[in-house]
Amino acid sequence: MDAFRPPKSVSGGDTSDSIERLDGDGSWDVLDWTKYDELVRRPVSHVNLEFLLEAERVIAEGHGVVLVNIDEAGTLFVTNFRLLFLSEGTRNIVPLGTIPLATIEKFNKMVVKNQSAPRRSDRSPSLRLLQIIGKDMRIIVFGFRPRTKQRRAIFDALLRCGKPARVWDLYAFTCGPSKFSNPNSKVRLLNEYFRLLGKGHRASESMVEDGSFTLSNDLWRISDTNSSYTMCPSYPFAFLVPKSISDEEVIQASTFRARCRIPVVSWCHPGSGAVLARSSQPLVGLMMNIRSNADEKLVSALCTQLVGGKYSRRKLYIADARPRKNALANGAMGGGSESSSNYFQSEVVFFWDRQHTCNER
Repeated sequence: MDAFRPPKSVSGGDTSDSIERLDGDGSWDVLDWTKYDELVRRPVSHVNLEFLLEAERVIAEGHGVVLVNIDEAGTLFVTNFRLLFLSEGTRNIVPLGTIPLATIEKFNKMVVKNQSAPRRSDRSPSLRLLQIIGKDMRIIVFGFRPRTKQRRAIFDALLRCGKPARVWDLYAFTCGPSKFSNPNSKVRLLNEYFRLLGKGHRASESMVEDGSFTLSNDLWRISDTNSSYTMCPSYPFAFLVPKSISDEEVIQASTFRARCRIPVVSWCHPGSGAVLARSSQPLVGLMMNIRSNADEKLVSALCTQLVGGKYSRRKLYIADARPRKNALANGAMGGGSESSSNYFQSEVVFFWDRQHTCNER
């Protein structure tokens, strides 16, 4: 439709105030602001914004904003970390309308003149839209009330915060490495593990010295197999593994991975228990036929979930950060990639098929 042509110029890196004007009777001009007149557009107290992360602060906000993609009204916030859309009805964060600033490719101001109602006065306000294009291929469109300066405030805040002048102004540095102030990196790492395990313990240097940090819950445990860095010099002294996997199996599985980097838990969802795990490439050999029972058992245990007192299996997604042909080429040096036939209920996904140097993972 003519009313939805790709934006031409105004982006996050462009400080000009030019606006793309669109004429037509397409999807954008169906916004009927009268149905949002009953919305309570009162300022939201920043003190009560429990969904803000540590050290996250509100830079600008707009009330009575409509997320055009799903025709939902709410409040739009620009923080020092993300663009955040809060539903007016549920007061919950709308994932589609929420995107970290670092993943925004560009943003554009758009104006749509309404021609679907010819009897309206020529002075009828045009639709004020803000289009966000994300690096994750999302296209998000917000509609703002006419004759307000809310879109201007949001746009200016995105210009300021989207590309900060100093790297130290990024949220990653503002937040800090951890909410625990202990300078000992091993203690900070254990505190993060305790948090993931749901333990109320606080780590200490004495726990590191005497090895009393090997706590566990129903599914996961902290292993000290690498406490002296002899198994894997590039891994930390402690890491999370499934509780059902013994230290002997961990050591055995390490021989099947390049540089002994076995699959270990990097992140765990606090609600569902789903995990992200990291590892190096498997040593499947030139014919891609070498297997390891210990490795397959370890990977399988990463997908185990506890529901209603019973253990079940999640689907496993193996994301290989290489094109398929590069993974196959590494087989000549003993490496390679996992086979979905060797890992129960799994799917192997290769990243972008682009030309680059084939480095060892």
